[in-house]
Amino acid sequence: MSTEHVEKADEMTTLVEENKTNCFWEVFTNYWPLPFISFGGPPMHVALFHDKFVNKNEWLSDRMFAEIFAISASLPGPASTQLGYTVALIRSGVCAAIFAFLIWSVPGALFLALLGSFVGGTSSSDLPDWVLFVEDGLASAAVALVAMAAFNLANKLCVKSYAKVIALIVFCFGISFQEIHWLSPVYMIFGGLLAFLKHRCDENKSREKNHIENGNCEPTKIEEAEFEGDDDISFSYSRSTGYVLLLLWLALLFGAILLKETSDIMQLQLLSTFFYVGSIIFGGGPVVIPLLYTYVVVPGWADSSSFLLGLAVINSMPGPNFNFAAFCGALVMRPFGFAQSLLGAVIAWFGIFCPGLMVKTGILPLWRHYRGFPLMQKVFEGVNAAAVGLVFTATFQLSQKALAIKADGTLGGPFQLGSEPIFVA
Repeated sequence: MSTEHVEKADEMTTLVEENKTNCFWEVFTNYWPLPFISFGGPPMHVALFHDKFVNKNEWLSDRMFAEIFAISASLPGPASTQLGYTVALIRSGVCAAIFAFLIWSVPGALFLALLGSFVGGTSSSDLPDWVLFVEDGLASAAVALVAMAAFNLANKLCVKSYAKVIALIVFCFGISFQEIHWLSPVYMIFGGLLAFLKHRCDENKSREKNHIENGNCEPTKIEEAEFEGDDDISFSYSRSTGYVLLLLWLALLFGAILLKETSDIMQLQLLSTFFYVGSIIFGGGPVVIPLLYTYVVVPGWADSSSFLLGLAVINSMPGPNFNFAAFCGALVMRPFGFAQSLLGAVIAWFGIFCPGLMVKTGILPLWRHYRGFPLMQKVFEGVNAAAVGLVFTATFQLSQKALAIKADGTLGGPFQLGSEPIFVA
């Protein structure tokens, strides 16, 4: 090889390394504040991501944001975490997305791991009142921010009448069946199916009109959805790799089920249990708490008072609710010493996040391939409208959370924020 070719190869290598460094720096500068300011749970996370990456950075459009949010809400695992992970993946690739996920999740997980290792035996009633007051105040402020994000998305994605109807139906069902969290994928399918039927109905009407007017049986071309320049997105891996990831996830899930029932090694039981839980959670953060209670407290791995302490803390913290797994893992392994407690936190944290991120990474190239089809564009209009309905549902659910402070300043039972709109305003 000539000296000139070697120099060109070195230049290309240097450019690639500089580009990777710039991507990681861009991800770091945009993601590092988020785990410290994202109070209010998943609805607030969605509003923060929308404001940061759509309104300010313009990394993606409202339409694409709604699509990846709809997919995240339809898959197992933490929906808001998958949303943030996907934004970084589309922007800078898989490695940068993993880096973004670590920035987003590790600070809270580390704090909860240490909490489970040191103070796991205390009760939630020992928390000072000011912590609960702060939590309620943050929830009040979050309602307005989430409502603003829902309003902005609705204005941009629910322009057509049938899209508004889909969003309204999903919202009505969402607030009526709040406890049935696995319905989220059903809402997405419903929105897409309704949009598909509307598209077919328009085609049939067009065909009949043409036949009556000039004997032409071909339908006029229905106006296709525009994707605001998003069609050029690409990934650093192929659809085949996506299929391999999905098959690997299924294989690991079956392996986790087998290990959970047969292994006597506590670390393997912990890993298999949390991987299984992360694979079957539909509905995100609100579902993870009762499910973890079933698989951690009910078998006797931890006592309920320590579990409730962690629950009180996670509700007062920013970041993903799935970080609660780190607290539970530390709690389970606490009798075996501090080092094993931290190891348990890492195992549980990795186990619960891994399935959702694997599935999302596998699904994305398939979504990229099929979303460009004209028919799929129509279907995604309905899916996006359903996603808007879910954001409004999240606004309503967050508004129910509390102001749990009585007029005399003492703690009381939660009441609807809607009854005291001054706190939301």
